[in-house]
Amino acid sequence: MTLQEKLAILADSAKYDASCSSSGSTRKNTGGLGNAAKYGICHSFSKDGRCISLLKILFSNCCCYNCKYCINRSSNQIQRATFTPEEICYITMNFYRRNYIEGLFLSSGIIKNPDYTMEKISNTKVIDPTFVSIKKKKNATSITNML
Repeated sequence: MTLQEKLAILADSAKYDASCSSSGSTRKNTGGLGNAAKYGICHSFSKDGRCISLLKILFSNCCCYNCKYCINRSSNQIQRATFTPEEICYITMNFYRRNYIEGLFLSSGIIKNPDYTMEKISNTKVIDPTFVSIKKKKNATSITNML
């Protein structure tokens, strides 16, 4: 699965979290990762009332729980995806460098157990974004071709 496919799945799964409003943005790029209309850009407000654009995605929509109210419940037949910490850092920094976002709203399904999931999410915040590179993998599109 390509990084762009993961982004589409996990941004779509994140839209069910009612924690911030969707942007309704029509700001477009020619099909790459900078297309704010396509992926999960949402707005929140700072303490001083300033509007902040956030990339709103899930780390994973895989979940070991079966909460009846949740779109990502284990019994639901949806396409599943999980980012690596490096992929999240790479995507976030590329949106940030284009001034499309000012931050990241990251949530997740519970992959194996809560501790395992939090460890994976915590690993994302300690990556130095200047050293992240996504290599071309077999059967996957190189992220640099999408930028």
